[in-house]
Amino acid sequence: MMTILPILKDVLPLAVSLVERPGDGEAKKEEVKEIVFSLFDDFGIDLPFDDDIFEHILDRAIDFIVDFFNIRVWNNA
Repeated sequence: MMTILPILKDVLPLAVSLVERPGDGEAKKEEVKEIVFSLFDDFGIDLPFDDDIFEHILDRAIDFIVDFFNIRVWNNA
């Protein structure tokens, strides 16, 4: 688990930024998850737990990043 956290710290904000557009919240979240899962597959990163658990973690992390960006980045642009 600890080996994937630094990767997520860098990848998730980038992926959230890449898919940003007005509306489509759930569709954008799915696109971010697809990006993350694809990167993990491409680089051969094995998860130490089930994909469903990781997806739940991603849901929470994506919501946190989007909330942060809404307050600190996108509303100030």
